[in-house]
Amino acid sequence: MVFESLVADLINKYLGDFVENLDRSQLKIGIWGGDVVLQNLDLKESALDDLDLPVKIKAGHIGKLTLKIPWKNLYTEAVVATIDGLYALAVPNV
Repeated sequence: MVFESLVADLINKYLGDFVENLDRSQLKIGIWGGDVVLQNLDLKESALDDLDLPVKIKAGHIGKLTLKIPWKNLYTEAVVATIDGLYALAVPNV
């Protein structure tokens, strides 16, 4: 579907620095409900590099990421992101 491809490209643009191999097969869109659901995402090792933290991600996984998108009011309402099942192995940044 063209719409799913467009949404996947937009999500990849904003989440691509944090998540490995984001594709349409992980994407479930509820157009009228406003929910975009991504499941089984792997975190990139470089996910925290821009934050200048004393740790880095060695391995990480997100079970479910839900984005509540107000399609009718994109310019006036916020997009809400909910993460369920975040697992991250962080090691000291040497």
